[in-house]
Amino acid sequence: MHDGVDVDDVGVDDMVEQPVVRRAPRVSNRSRATRRRIDRAAWVARWEGLDAKRAIVLALVVSVVALTLAMPVRTYFSQRAEFEQLRASNDQLRSEVSDYQQKVNEQSDPAYIEAEARERLQFVRPGEKALVMMFPGDDARIAAEKQAEERARSPWYGNLWESVSTPPTIK
Repeated sequence: MHDGVDVDDVGVDDMVEQPVVRRAPRVSNRSRATRRRIDRAAWVARWEGLDAKRAIVLALVVSVVALTLAMPVRTYFSQRAEFEQLRASNDQLRSEVSDYQQKVNEQSDPAYIEAEARERLQFVRPGEKALVMMFPGDDARIAAEKQAEERARSPWYGNLWESVSTPPTIK
């Protein structure tokens, strides 16, 4: 029945659709708190009504989803770490390239070439006098280096025999 008229007595053509205008009810803080309490109660009731079979099925579904997502997530993090490592390696290589480029630019400079020839090879210009300073410890150091080179070149059994046959020197 609708407003005292039986719906079966009224034809489809007689029904007129009336627009329904609804206003949003004002929600006060009190009704929000009540709604939250009802929502919590509904969740508690839903969890209390969960039987063991449903819980097992839910746990299986959650574990399958977790296992399905585990490999892609692990792959993502390992690739991210590798990406960061490669980025750091690229930065280091860029700095090395810039250092080498600077060295190439230096070595094409005639003043640098002259300075290196004077320092390493003790070259002098015509008319200049070369002065080489020899410090007292240089002779002993040079002799020790020569002896170490000779020892490195000789076979192991020669070094062994020399260590046994030659008494140690006491300083």
